[in-house]
Amino acid sequence: MGIYKASFAKDPKEDRKIVNKWVIDSLAANPRLWFGTESNPFDPRSQTEDLGDNNMKASEYGIRNLKRIIIHLNEWTKEDADKYDNLEEMYGALVGQFSRYMGHVVKNVGGVYETPKSVEQGGDVYEPTPKAIQQEAVSFLNKQLFETPKWLLDEKILNKISNPVSAELVGIVQTNTLNSLLSSARLNRLSTCENRYGAKNTYQLEQMMDDVKKGIWSELSTHKPIDGYRRNLQKAYVDALINILNPPPTPGNVVFSFGGASNINAKNIDAVSVVRAQLVALKGEINAAIAANPDKMSKYHLQDVSERIKKALDPKG
Repeated sequence: MGIYKASFAKDPKEDRKIVNKWVIDSLAANPRLWFGTESNPFDPRSQTEDLGDNNMKASEYGIRNLKRIIIHLNEWTKEDADKYDNLEEMYGALVGQFSRYMGHVVKNVGGVYETPKSVEQGGDVYEPTPKAIQQEAVSFLNKQLFETPKWLLDEKILNKISNPVSAELVGIVQTNTLNSLLSSARLNRLSTCENRYGAKNTYQLEQMMDDVKKGIWSELSTHKPIDGYRRNLQKAYVDALINILNPPPTPGNVVFSFGGASNINAKNIDAVSVVRAQLVALKGEINAAIAANPDKMSKYHLQDVSERIKKALDPKG
């Protein structure tokens, strides 16, 4: 346990020097004393509700708890004369917590560590989130979210609280997380880190895009029927890439960087080139998979997506 003690310095200047050395020595001896800036929105180590050192492991534990809760929601929310308002509220809260876990994880992708240092300390202030951690984050999202989380789609709950004409909460979480993952700002951070720190030392933009595509479009190789949630997610994936390739008109098409807005035109970043290559490759893979998928709705979906990509790549064609 730490204690307060006098520095016995002869003046404020010497006191600052002594105290600074105490801080440096303490941090070197115990990394748990590290404290984030609370102002860098890209450092995954500084997050609300985050008390661990691995967002993926912590979120997996959280999901295990949610799976234990959801099977009892009908029972635990039941009250006399209640018209399922309690059930609707608690189901929404449960899905909301699931969404927070996804937000904790996605922040690792394109993450930038910021470790405040004085000039007496060694090492850099800024460094990219380690490649292995970013890969783990994408793998987590592919498994826990982008594969349809059927455990959240309990008909014993949904048929009591959700009109089927309404947007499903799970689909909203999938789309919102995917749009965040594939945002121009995040892709630009991946590209910028690769340029500064070297391809061998970073999670390369193209590699990240390949990993996400393999997860979201796995049916192209397995030829399994594509369920409704996956069809919506795949369309959202294509829309996200098309919006990067052909961004909607906004003032300056600003991309956000370390300290806020910078004067980077979204049409001129490397991500646009990578996205175009991804769409070209995806179109070829989709066209090759259409005939092999036995499900009629899946065929219609793939034909539709292929046509959307074609128009995006060649609007005048």
